[in-house]
Amino acid sequence: MTVGAWRNWLQQQKGTIRSMDASSDENAPLQVFFDSRLLINPLAGPTLFVAIKGAWHDGHDYLTAAHKSGVRYFLVSNQVTLPPLPNADVIAVSDVLLAWQQLAGKWRREWNQPVIGITGSNGKTTVKEWLCQLLNHSFHVHSSPRSYNSQIGVPMSLWDLQSSHQLAVIEAAISQPGEMQRHADCIQPDFGVLTHLGSSHLEGFNGHEHLLEEKLKLFNSCAWIAMPGSLNSAAEKLRGQGKRVLTWGTAASNDMQVSSEATPQGRSIEVRWANQSFVWMLPFGGESGFRNAMTAALVALEWGVDGRQIGESIQYLRDLDLRMQRLRTHDGAWILSDAYTNDWDALALALQDLDKLPGHLPKAAIIGSIPGMKPKDQKRLIALIKGSSVQLLWLVGDAWKALDWSEVDSVTCRHFSSTSEILQALEVSADAFRDHDILIKGPRADRFERFHPLLMQRGHVTQLELDLEAVAHNLKTTRAYVRERGGDHVSIIAVIKASGYGTNGPALARLLQFHGVEIMAVACTEEGIELRRHGLVMRILVLNPEPDTFRALVKHRLEPALHRLEHLDELTRIVQQSDQTQPWPVHLKLDTGMHRLGFTPEECPALHKIIANHPHLLVRTVFSHLAAADDPQLDADTSRQIHLFNDAVEVLRHPSQPFKTHILNSAGLIRFPEKAGDYVRTGIGLFGVRVTEIPETWDLQPAVRFTTAISAIHTIPAGEGVGYGFTDASHHPRQVATLPVGYADGFPRHLSHGVGSVAIHGAKAPVVGWVCMDMVMVDVTAIPSAQPGDEVELFGQTISLESFAQAAGTIPYEILTRITARVQRQQRGN
Repeated sequence: MTVGAWRNWLQQQKGTIRSMDASSDENAPLQVFFDSRLLINPLAGPTLFVAIKGAWHDGHDYLTAAHKSGVRYFLVSNQVTLPPLPNADVIAVSDVLLAWQQLAGKWRREWNQPVIGITGSNGKTTVKEWLCQLLNHSFHVHSSPRSYNSQIGVPMSLWDLQSSHQLAVIEAAISQPGEMQRHADCIQPDFGVLTHLGSSHLEGFNGHEHLLEEKLKLFNSCAWIAMPGSLNSAAEKLRGQGKRVLTWGTAASNDMQVSSEATPQGRSIEVRWANQSFVWMLPFGGESGFRNAMTAALVALEWGVDGRQIGESIQYLRDLDLRMQRLRTHDGAWILSDAYTNDWDALALALQDLDKLPGHLPKAAIIGSIPGMKPKDQKRLIALIKGSSVQLLWLVGDAWKALDWSEVDSVTCRHFSSTSEILQALEVSADAFRDHDILIKGPRADRFERFHPLLMQRGHVTQLELDLEAVAHNLKTTRAYVRERGGDHVSIIAVIKASGYGTNGPALARLLQFHGVEIMAVACTEEGIELRRHGLVMRILVLNPEPDTFRALVKHRLEPALHRLEHLDELTRIVQQSDQTQPWPVHLKLDTGMHRLGFTPEECPALHKIIANHPHLLVRTVFSHLAAADDPQLDADTSRQIHLFNDAVEVLRHPSQPFKTHILNSAGLIRFPEKAGDYVRTGIGLFGVRVTEIPETWDLQPAVRFTTAISAIHTIPAGEGVGYGFTDASHHPRQVATLPVGYADGFPRHLSHGVGSVAIHGAKAPVVGWVCMDMVMVDVTAIPSAQPGDEVELFGQTISLESFAQAAGTIPYEILTRITARVQRQQRGN
């Protein structure tokens, strides 16, 4: 929403106390906050604070703090005595939440593009994310961030609608009668999706029929509603209201007819739609994932996406966090963890997924209580377990105490009153589930994910862990620093080349997109396509595209950096041949001394004229790259580069194509923030890596950990060497630990013979002998508590990535990107 839209709405309200902030541009986007703790200082731009009174906190208690942070727009209750809020737009209303929803609904009406509304007992977020992934090749789609589907979350989802979006996909959830009508008034969906009907959130309703009636209110304004063919009662009700209903399933009566078969790689699917046939491959075999994928595919087909394009995209779908997670233990067993949906239908599906896991390991389950359970439901669980292949069962919660398992002699069952009891049992007997595939299923509030480390025995796996919470913190810190020293107008371009410097590019991009980063930068077209295939919809700048990828670049809505005159002509030709009606966004790279790629300052006068003659291209930014921003001894050269860049920018300025500028990289934004243009670029700095000296007040957190575990410990007699060449002999006996990591994993051979160290129990253990392809030996004589299976930090908290790289004689960039594919990638947080 813009400041102008806010002011138009404000004039229509009767509760205005004052309207005094006339300084902001009417077209400036108005960001919104509910929590003053999340406000950064200085603010990114005009900001609205909505004072919601919740169960634990009242937003009105933080109005002064928000005003001190720079907020000048407030939506508050007229039942509260307000503190002084000078120079601000303040509106007081009787129902702040309702006013907030009405404001977002007004913005949705002004946007006036199609909206798909999604609801259901579960699967809403998954279907939303996957549908956007399938549509994104053909349309610029806006969607609800994460699971923003509540009374507050839905208007927040609509708030960020922009004129460039062609379609919005918004999810809605309810827990009480009357909530869906408020959603419907806010979203005003043109089309609808119903994902699933179960017993989740039934507590606030008078049975299943009442819950169904409430959910279907979302679709009152919809031209059609898509759903699985198994939802017969919902389909009948909607058809009775004169609605067009689209379904998928195995029956010939379904609009999209589907048959599927499990494969070692996932699931092969045969689809028939409108007299066309397709064969698709899903990369997973789970029943819930299959159903959600088919619902998303049905909507995409109805929206006009070619079935072959869906087949190309569907193979990149991945299960989302907080849904059914599939974890692999070091000995090849599977852990299925579902702490999101907790009802009988979801439990039945989860047990089906457990039975369908590849391999022949026995099955086990840890199951928590289900909301609204009645005494008769205990037999329901027994029936589900008897129909599965579960042999070992742990139940959590007093609701299961009275269960009689005498009729199920094939199942070994234990009962625990709480998750704490289970954690204690796993601490004592970590091998209780060894060589079992196991399902973990319980309420989110009980945090069953705490069982994962004990069951995974993660120390036995070499892995690279990305802490997304730390990345979010580093982004916030960087953003505040740059805006304080460079100006409120400065924004961030996040550089996530090489799949996020070898971590997980899509996961990193999702996080950064959620936190409002406008542009991601990648190295090549293929990296940009990979992000699009994972459903990312933000602007993507390709720094080094090859001309032969321009056609794919346009197809996937990527923005190229151009550095040669002939590239402008080639891209213009491809844009003219496409169905694009708007000029294609491009970025011009200048060579100010790096001498890799870029237009030279001498070419800029000719380039200025050429820009005007390429109406099919729109210059969005002009940029360059600093060669030595991290080296104070070369500051004169850095100043020269910045001076050359600024001069060239002035030559290129053209009234028909106003553009923005950027030259500062991570080191540059730390040392020369006042030289920022409209953007700064940061990449490895987001991981908390200090590429140069930083101010003491600037708090960066390490976001990447490289870990493994001790495989074995041996006593080495005095005088004997270790490993190849019998090197590193010692005059005293030693305890030497062998680690299952080597230079084939990315642990540099340069760290041999004590040059490098690892951390065990917070203490450093030096490398002994040569680093091998698959193993490293370290001296643990001074760490008597070390045992096989203990976690070993290669770098992270105790040993920084910077010091690890320095010992190896290289830079953090190379260390991260050389960690090979066989090392497991993990993400946690956020």
